[in-house]
Amino acid sequence: MSSPIASGPGLPEGLLTYPCRVASPLRILHAPLNIAGGPEALSAGLNELGCDSRLMVFTRQPFRDGSDINLHLRQGGGPVNLALNLPKQAYALGRAIPNYDIFQFHFGVTIVPKRINLPLLGRLGKGRVFHFWGSDLRDAPVSKWDYALRHADAAVVGSYAILPRAPRAAGWPDYDVVPPGINLETWQPAVPTPGKTIRIVHAPSRRRSKGTEAVLEAVATLQSEGAPIELDLVENTPNDQARLRYAAADLVIDQLNVGWYGLFSIESMALGKPCIVRLDPEAIAATEAAFDTKIPLINADKDTLVDVLRGLVSEPEQLTEIGHASRAYVEAVHGHTAVAERMLDVYRRRGLA
Repeated sequence: MSSPIASGPGLPEGLLTYPCRVASPLRILHAPLNIAGGPEALSAGLNELGCDSRLMVFTRQPFRDGSDINLHLRQGGGPVNLALNLPKQAYALGRAIPNYDIFQFHFGVTIVPKRINLPLLGRLGKGRVFHFWGSDLRDAPVSKWDYALRHADAAVVGSYAILPRAPRAAGWPDYDVVPPGINLETWQPAVPTPGKTIRIVHAPSRRRSKGTEAVLEAVATLQSEGAPIELDLVENTPNDQARLRYAAADLVIDQLNVGWYGLFSIESMALGKPCIVRLDPEAIAATEAAFDTKIPLINADKDTLVDVLRGLVSEPEQLTEIGHASRAYVEAVHGHTAVAERMLDVYRRRGLA
C-alpha cells in the first residue's frame, strides 16, 4: 500500500488516506452502499488478490461498518439535505477520479446524479460497472435503467435466478453473474450432529416474504405426530446473539417464496448448516453448470415443507452430511476470494483490466 497522507479538517473519513499512484495494481472504488456486506466482502477479496480496492459509503448502515470511506451524508430527502449532501458527494467524486480505474456502483446508485457521473467517467476513460443485488433490478421497466446501462461498461447480477426477470435493451452490456461473497474467516463451521431432538432455526426479517406461517404450521403438524423437533424463531435479535443461535441449529429454514437463496442461506451454509429454501429449478441447473458443483440446499415450498421435514427427521444423519457439503459449497462459490476471482474475470472480459 502507499504511504498515507493527511486528510484535511472536515473532509469525509478515509477520503484522502492514499495518494494517486503511477504503475499501481488495478484500482477499484465500490460505492456508495454496502448491501448486506456484499460489496465489503468483494472489496476485501480483490485486495487479497493484489488489487487496490476501496469501499465508499454515503453513511454507515446498520450492522455493517466495513467501509474505507464514509461521507456521513444526512439521511432523508428534501431540499435542505440535498443542498448539504451534494457538495460532499461532488467533492468525493472529484478526489476519487484520479485514484481509481474502475468505479463499481452498487444497487444502481452513483456518487452524484447519473447524468453527471457517468458521462464524466466515460470521457476520462474510467470503467463503469453497475452491480445489482436483486430487488433493484427484478421486474424493473427498461426505462428505469436505460440511461445507466447505456453508459455502463459492465452489468453484474448475483444469480442466474434473476436473469429471466431482468430488463434488457439494445446498447446495454450483457449481464455477468458474480455470486455474493462472504468472508469465511469470520464464520467457523459448526456442522450439526443431531441428538434426540432436532433444533430448527427460522429467522424471518419479514414473516410474509419468508413464508413464516407455513413454517409454523409445518412444525406444529410434525410435533402433533410426535416428531422430535423444536423451532427457534429468531426475530428482533442483535446480530451477535442471533449468530450463536444459528450455530446451535441442526437445520435452518430460510424462505419458501422467493425462488432463490440470499445472505441468510449463505451464512447458514458457512456455518455448515443444512438449509431449506425455495429454489427455481432452471436457476439450479444454470448455477450448477456454471460453477461445476451441486447446490446442497434443500428445496421446498409451503406445499412440500411438511414432507421434506418429515424425511429429514426420519434420517437425521443426512443433516451432518449436508452440513459438510454446505460449507464446501460456500467456500467454492461464495468465499470472498473466489468471488473476487470471478469479478476480475468480468473486468478482463469487458476490457477494464
